Amino acid sequence: MARRNRTRYLDDGTPYRVCDCLEPALHISREQWKQGMREAFALLSPQSRWQRFASGSASLTEAQLNYLTDVDGCSRGACCAVIPDPQRIRGIGIARYIRLDDDPQHAEFAVTVIDRYQGQGVGRALMRHLVADARRNGIDTLVGNVLPSNSGMLALCRTLGATISHEEEFVRVCLSIG
Repeated sequence: MARRNRTRYLDDGTPYRVCDCLEPALHISREQWKQGMREAFALLSPQSRWQRFASGSASLTEAQLNYLTDVDGCSRGACCAVIPDPQRIRGIGIARYIRLDDDPQHAEFAVTVIDRYQGQGVGRALMRHLVADARRNGIDTLVGNVLPSNSGMLALCRTLGATISHEEEFVRVCLSIG
């Protein structure tokens, strides 16, 4: 367990760690998490918003925030990359999975990293944490739809051994973790 919560470092030496979003040690409520997501979403470039949500929306709706923060640690999991700050936790990335109703061994996943922190291993650290959580909860495959223009996410998925198939508007990613 110590490895999962170890301190990592950004290129500039700033420490961060990856943990469950509602980890008790964070002392963060769901409402605080939603507020943090609003703030982080505002820091995403239009391109990053498009690549993650296939939408150019400038903000998340309350319904989207409710959906994104509805986790149970089993069928719906989420982990966050955070920079500890004496005043408050600063989120820099998030990864989530949601178990598929029609195939409980499969879950859809998504990862978002604030632009300023992309390309520094944050996405990889989030995916590794997410994979471990999903595996522990009996999920054997993570699936996702990625826009073809999201070369960073596609490269990350390839390095993790995912199979990639082209569909109409998206690239379908399947990562066997069982």
